Amino acid sequence: MKRILIIDDARDRAAWLKASLELAGFHIVGVLAWEQVDECSIRASSADVIIVDADAPGRDTLEQINLMSTTLEKPMVVLSGQKDQHSIQEAMRAGVSAYVAHAVQGEDLSGIIQVAAARFSEHKRLRDVLKEARSELAGRKLVDRAKGILMSDHGYSESEAYKRMRSMAMSKGKRLAEIAEAIIFTKELSA
Repeated sequence: MKRILIIDDARDRAAWLKASLELAGFHIVGVLAWEQVDECSIRASSADVIIVDADAPGRDTLEQINLMSTTLEKPMVVLSGQKDQHSIQEAMRAGVSAYVAHAVQGEDLSGIIQVAAARFSEHKRLRDVLKEARSELAGRKLVDRAKGILMSDHGYSESEAYKRMRSMAMSKGKRLAEIAEAIIFTKELSA
């Protein structure tokens, strides 16, 4: 069962949304107005999904959504009356996992939340893969630079420089990139 936090300034709409979600089997961990929203209140809710019901998500709302989605890493669903492409694109750039630009029926909510959670998980997985690939590429660049230093300073072949670095990394229990950083740092100190 997903724990849901509702953010909505309209009390009647928030009450309907809460009742509809509870009827669909979700656990509502809180209902907040925008003035009550801050990082502490969001973290304290321990929500799995945050639903924002806004007539027109303005710049301030989108900034808060962006902050919540990046710092808290939670799927965000925006229920809005704004159907224009610009509003939808801005919301998606802010980190929204699902943007629904029409009146929602109670029976639609479960599917919307499932899609938002799945989309968020896939987006997070892709971000993690990209982060790892960037880290690996940076590590390779360091290793190549360190190999170049060993080759020029000590006359090693490329394979011998790599073997020495790898051997040192294994004997010290370090990553190859850490050994490369140490070689580069030592070279920069002696320059």
